[in-house]
Amino acid sequence: MTGGEILIECLKAQGVRCIFGQPGTQNIAIYDALLRYGEGTVEHYLVRHEYSATIMADGFARSTGEVGVALTVPGPGASNASTGLLEAYTDCIPVLLMTGQGHTQHSHRDQSKMFHGLDQMRFFEPLTKFCGSAKTVSDIPGLIEGAFYAMRSGRPGPTMLEFPMDVILGEDKVKITDKIRRPIDTRTDETAIQRAVQQISSAKRPLILAGSAVLHAGARPDLQKLAEKLQAPVVVTRCGKGVLDENHPLALQHISGLLGQQAIQHTDCTIAVGCRFTSLDTGHWNLDLPSLIQIDEDLSEIGREYECQLGLCGGLTPTLQALTDQLPAVEDASDGGWHQILADSRQQFNDQPPLPILPDLQSVLPADTILSVDVHAIGYGTFSEWTVSHPRNFLYPCIGVTLGYAFPAALGAKIANPDKTVVCFTGDGGFMMGASELATAAMYGINVVTIVVNDGALSAIKGSQRRGCEGRTIDTDLQNPDFVQLAQSFGVFVVRVDDLKDFKTALQTALDANQPAVIEIFLQDRQEELIKIIGWLNDQPLRQSSLS
Repeated sequence: MTGGEILIECLKAQGVRCIFGQPGTQNIAIYDALLRYGEGTVEHYLVRHEYSATIMADGFARSTGEVGVALTVPGPGASNASTGLLEAYTDCIPVLLMTGQGHTQHSHRDQSKMFHGLDQMRFFEPLTKFCGSAKTVSDIPGLIEGAFYAMRSGRPGPTMLEFPMDVILGEDKVKITDKIRRPIDTRTDETAIQRAVQQISSAKRPLILAGSAVLHAGARPDLQKLAEKLQAPVVVTRCGKGVLDENHPLALQHISGLLGQQAIQHTDCTIAVGCRFTSLDTGHWNLDLPSLIQIDEDLSEIGREYECQLGLCGGLTPTLQALTDQLPAVEDASDGGWHQILADSRQQFNDQPPLPILPDLQSVLPADTILSVDVHAIGYGTFSEWTVSHPRNFLYPCIGVTLGYAFPAALGAKIANPDKTVVCFTGDGGFMMGASELATAAMYGINVVTIVVNDGALSAIKGSQRRGCEGRTIDTDLQNPDFVQLAQSFGVFVVRVDDLKDFKTALQTALDANQPAVIEIFLQDRQEELIKIIGWLNDQPLRQSSLS
């Protein structure tokens, strides 16, 4: 078999079912092998910019837990795709970027003198869990095994592999590696568990802080059982949104929201499960976490960002199960516990003016809808005010905060979940970064409904400039196209909303169209109102105004 044929067979053995990418000189032999050996098993989706290839792969991966795969040329194709790898790296998403490469006989040359020149190993090493280059045909199975093991063990993360042209065209006999499956971590620290039981039992108001590692470890049911036994509320990190069904009475949603912040002020014992304590979750590590107990499968994370009173390193599932089994049940949560505190906090939260659009979305969309949210004025509020039952139904660039993420990610999620409703919720600034992928949506019939809030500005940055620069602003007002004509030129369904009262009808119409659709919500005349509802620009914990 040729190297290209071996590569495709290795990907098939790992369960890869689609690739996002763009063919070019150094990867045409990979594409030829994909055409001949992947047909009917591994589908390919042509992107119009490599930036979108890895972000579509990210959306595929976040919404399924499977590995998302992108394929580009080296050099500029790979560097364009690197933004998606950065997002996957910071948010712990399993994305594989594959590239072609020049002939191995030239590998000793100065890379800056090469066609599409880039030293990709040096470039991608800081952005990946694993990266490698095939020097011979026989290297290919081992590289695929290494990449998939990295993505399917511990905290997930992206990987990058390059395949020189002569390696892909060369021939050899190799053994195709069996599918790499996530190892089950059965470790427990019994001594630490007993100490944790004593510390938690003596607390009046224990609080659980959960991160996305709970999802990766398959420990969601065990987290819920522990919370219910303790009658302890659960707040989550940005990446952990939905690890507890947010319809559950103990779910307080995001750590930086009002409910989470007030709960932290009242707790006397913080049980952190699978958290990385990122800057955005902790207010640049200024958040006080009383009597911290940290539980993680990764020993290097214990005490890394926060000093903890007690660290438990082991499998999340067996550790949570042991704590649940050994801890006494809380019979009456109202007796000096959380009942009244949570009731008062929820009342405060519910009394604030509502955000626009989100309540209408929640009332119309099916409960299992996948919502892909971009970085924009109303989108920020989804962490605290969009209820999800499962984390794979909510996509957001949590830590890298890549503007323009939502639309290509939504396309990847829809390809992965053809039977689910997938909605992209974006602003005009973010949408324009990936609007060329309307061609991809139309070409393959990817029926995502995209809601574009057109306020004519980078509103959050405009508000931030005013706040920090004595009212001065620069280059945050946008010159937008006619979004209706733009969408129509790609052959997708489009409707414009000038009055928010008409949004629900427009949304239902777009859903019923059963084709790629764009809803433009024109709010350029309400830009100032939008800026006022951006939580991180306000000193008050609750909104004082809203768009009606």
